[in-house]
Amino acid sequence: MEMLQPPDTDILFTRLPHGYGTRHRVRGATAMLNSTTNENLNHFVAWVNAYCDQHGRGDAIPAVNGRTFRLMTSHFRRTLAWFIARRPNGSIAGALQYRHHGIQIFEGYAGTSDSGFRAEVESEQALARGEHYLAMVDAHEHTELTGPAAAEAARRLEGFGHRARFQGIVITDIRRLKRIMGREDPAVYPGTYITCVHDHSKALCERARRGRSEGLPDHGECQPLACRNVALTSSNTQAWRSELDRIDQRLAARPPLPPLMQHRLESRRADITTFLSRNTSTPETA
Repeated sequence: MEMLQPPDTDILFTRLPHGYGTRHRVRGATAMLNSTTNENLNHFVAWVNAYCDQHGRGDAIPAVNGRTFRLMTSHFRRTLAWFIARRPNGSIAGALQYRHHGIQIFEGYAGTSDSGFRAEVESEQALARGEHYLAMVDAHEHTELTGPAAAEAARRLEGFGHRARFQGIVITDIRRLKRIMGREDPAVYPGTYITCVHDHSKALCERARRGRSEGLPDHGECQPLACRNVALTSSNTQAWRSELDRIDQRLAARPPLPPLMQHRLESRRADITTFLSRNTSTPETA
């Protein structure tokens, strides 16, 4: 989509210069309306079917009940939800975007039902983690981790590197994937601010959500500054330092922040500074 757009626009779904509705294009880049998108979708379907007829191909877009099915943007609503759900904290963002009354409703919409979306999401996440593990081991990044769970992460990843190879393997059978991950997954979950080395007995996020369904660590309940399951990569440490820079900018803003907000930011800054000083080799200054 980015490559299709003119270089002078930041709108992902702007009107295309060669698409339906071009004659109505106003000066400057404007977002494409649903009606225009729907027309473009169905022009594409007609082109595909005409091409298949001309070349004797049997893989045209099929009719539904003997009639050409008219595509609409609303038909991709759950597909969009699936992509949102795959992002960090995507369930929260999706619930807000779709105006669902609870996160659980959005998770069901995005794939906890029999649609299979949830299994596909977990399958892709597992494969992505496996590739990330191997990349870390190959680059010896697992030996450079810091933090309370750094030694445990290095031990798990070193063993994983010897026992399993995920690169170049595409697993489509969910039961096979579960067997492999159940046997080989080191339960190390990379993130922006921390790398979670999950240990059920130490996980503060599981204490926070006790009584809820079991599964992957709930990073929405994560308490990274206090949890003993935390390890830090160099990129994790840089993310915390960027957070400190943002706090400093807000504290230096004029007019001054309200006292309560300023107190909370100062406390947050002190907590992060102490955390980094304790868990990295470079001392942080308050």
